[in-house]
Amino acid sequence: MKTGKRIIAVLAAALLVLGIGIPAASVKAADDTVYEFDIDFPNPETASAYKALVDWAAYLDEKSEGRIKMNIYSGGALGALPDCVVNCESGVTDGFWSGVTIYPGVFPATEVLALPMIGAKNYKVVNDVLNTLLDEYDVISKEWSQFKVIALHSSAGSPILFADEVESVKDMAGKDLRISNAYTTEWFSAKGANPVSVGINDGYENIQKGVIKGGLFFFDQVESSALYEVIKTLYVGQSIYPLNMLCLNLDKYNELPDDLKAIIDESGDFFLETSIDYFDEQQERMIKVCEDAGVKIIYEDEDSIAWLTDGAEKGWEKWISNIDGQGLPGQEIFDKAQEYIEKFNAEYED
Repeated sequence: MKTGKRIIAVLAAALLVLGIGIPAASVKAADDTVYEFDIDFPNPETASAYKALVDWAAYLDEKSEGRIKMNIYSGGALGALPDCVVNCESGVTDGFWSGVTIYPGVFPATEVLALPMIGAKNYKVVNDVLNTLLDEYDVISKEWSQFKVIALHSSAGSPILFADEVESVKDMAGKDLRISNAYTTEWFSAKGANPVSVGINDGYENIQKGVIKGGLFFFDQVESSALYEVIKTLYVGQSIYPLNMLCLNLDKYNELPDDLKAIIDESGDFFLETSIDYFDEQQERMIKVCEDAGVKIIYEDEDSIAWLTDGAEKGWEKWISNIDGQGLPGQEIFDKAQEYIEKFNAEYED
């Protein structure tokens, strides 16, 4: 039986070489196939990352000569925000962009880069650390083995904002401030603030009502929620860097021919470069908007960095303890992240 199949295969190959017996159109069919991916983007189209995704989709379309179509669905059109990860993994969607820390416990080791005052000079350092750890550190790479990761990245930083006009970030002491997780709770408590759990999209209303006097919000939240209308002071500097991810369903990616896989593989660099430009523009734009709205801008200095870092260690310790409890090497992960932060901080200073 096997011998018969071999003979048929040899005859088919010979006919192909001679150019007879097999229509040319059927030989080219695989090359002409268009592969479509439905990408879930849970945020509105006004977000900077949406613009970067649209550019990325256009880039892939051009590089593949129309054979890769990334259809970007914004505003949760493909499902609720908490379901982005599981929908992609199960094949309900073909890919997604979202925030890493929105899914607590799913990527626990990666979340080390979202700890307060972790030491990175800017979010570009965080980008480099994330992707280096993904490539070189198996504890991180195992967390992402169920996806085709296009980019792990950060974005414009997370200023600490205040409903009052303050002279220094140290004036957070005694104020009710929004936190983002258990680790910032430990940090803010160590600084004398009163941590309050408030939903991201509820910041404006809760500041208006006096439930909180400010807290941690990312620049895209300052913009999309118009927080600049109700705050008096913005502290711009190191605090927490948001972690984001752009992933594809692994099975869908594996269906691609090798030449298209190669195009997608290298598209991560394009996406990162494009998104950096948009995030920088957003930060500059929002600082200008805040200034026009009469918001006082306080920039970091060595004293404020040292003051904020002294206390962030409480959050680090809690994270290490929690990670150890999950059977992962918490201190080792933390030390590895610090090693690469130091490396890329030095590169950005050169």
